Amino acid sequence: MILFYVQHLLGIGHLRRTLAIAEACQNAGTPVAVITGGMPINRQQASPFPVHQLEPLQSGDLSFSSIVDRRGEPLNDVLETVRTKELLRIFHDLRPKVLVTELFPFGRRRFRFELLPLLEAARTAKTPVLCSVRDSVQKRSRAREAETIGWLRDYYQRVLVHGEQEFLPLSDSFAEFDQIADLVSYTGFVDTTSYSKPRGESSLRRSREVLVSAGGGKAGERLYLAAAQASALSMHSDIVWRILAGASPDPDFVSRLRQMGSETLTVESNRADFRDLLSGCRLSVSQAGYNSVVDILSSGAPALLVPFTGEGGETEQPARAQHLLTIQRAQVLPEADLDGPALAAAADSLLAQPPGSFAPVVCDGAECSAKVLNAYLSS
Repeated sequence: MILFYVQHLLGIGHLRRTLAIAEACQNAGTPVAVITGGMPINRQQASPFPVHQLEPLQSGDLSFSSIVDRRGEPLNDVLETVRTKELLRIFHDLRPKVLVTELFPFGRRRFRFELLPLLEAARTAKTPVLCSVRDSVQKRSRAREAETIGWLRDYYQRVLVHGEQEFLPLSDSFAEFDQIADLVSYTGFVDTTSYSKPRGESSLRRSREVLVSAGGGKAGERLYLAAAQASALSMHSDIVWRILAGASPDPDFVSRLRQMGSETLTVESNRADFRDLLSGCRLSVSQAGYNSVVDILSSGAPALLVPFTGEGGETEQPARAQHLLTIQRAQVLPEADLDGPALAAAADSLLAQPPGSFAPVVCDGAECSAKVLNAYLSS
């Protein structure tokens, strides 16, 4: 069995990526289980493998400066102890042959209270440990990077980077990369979206629709508000706007968006046919999170990106967006400039041009990750 640990705090991208990799492992014939410590989502319940839910924790704000429980109360020593005991119980009950921690030790340092005991338990049991991490991480101080390197050398056998070295190498965001280069394997991008078209197939005809999406977290609310206003300000009256406002958007917030927008604006919750909508849209407007960029690459959709920086100067999304801008795969509107008029102007500029034509990219990183992980089962 392969056991995955994942902790999402604001959006659900980390969890979606982990579930996709776990499913690829199971499809290859390997039993899997996932431990998650974030707020539960519907997709967990539909997973074809066990998903163990710790007492959920989330970010208290957009700067990730505080961790709170489901009631908004700060994380305390009692809850830390409860989660640690439960995490170790699951590990000892399942006795996995391989352990995978998502992001840690490149991030989630606040959760070392439970992760370090888990890693010690894995070392005692002689269980191989691998890190699963996206293509770009938050830039840290040299002292923090040295701490990360120490944990990698003490506990880990391999780091799976879910990207392409030629696209956005981990060395761009982790300054001391040379000290861990021997541990790193690139898997390619992990596609987490279900869709009906075969991979690599795009729509031959694009609709007259601007599709606005920001995953399932609170970080997209500012983009939704700007998009609603932009729909009413756009000079292209023949273009309709559709906002997918999250998995379970607040009804009052949805009503506010509809009141702000044009008569042709549609606001609804996330849809199962999202990839099909994306493949056929005239323009995609989104942030530049990992999963959003994979959606863009896989669908071939023309894109306007508004990379999330949050309240704490997040660096991951701007780095990814800048690369896409450099290779002329997307246009970028900095979050600092985001409002209705600015978004309308940026969208209108792109809509005035002939539709972009981009070949869809096959993102099979989940399957490649499964092959690497399965190799450790027989080692």
